[in-house]
Amino acid sequence: MTKPILCLDFDGVIHQYTSGWKGDTSILDNATEGFFEWAEQAAKLFKLVIYSSRSKNPDAIEAMQFWLVLQRKLWREKGGMHETETPLEFQFASEKPPAFLTIDDRALTFDGNWNNFNPEKLIKFMPWNK
Repeated sequence: MTKPILCLDFDGVIHQYTSGWKGDTSILDNATEGFFEWAEQAAKLFKLVIYSSRSKNPDAIEAMQFWLVLQRKLWREKGGMHETETPLEFQFASEKPPAFLTIDDRALTFDGNWNNFNPEKLIKFMPWNK
């Protein structure tokens, strides 16, 4: 049986994104605290697919892949350990995947009621790291 897709945004979710946008292939900050420990658990139940506004550029996907390998290496050097023998696997999508669920720092869950999305309140939205 195929695992359901858990779609992960990159900037502000996996990548701390405290330096802000510097271009598609420029990724300056470290991974968010606890990401790799969480991913080890999530990968047991989901196919982890990374999709970002960067994903339209193949060079940016390569930059995210390289960054993720480097960050995982740094995590391991600090004592991060695999919980299973199965290697942690991420896929990268160039288009939004048909996900079971998406984790994004700039998204709201639609509950069927547009009255819950007052534009005057939406314009004041701030992600967790601002």
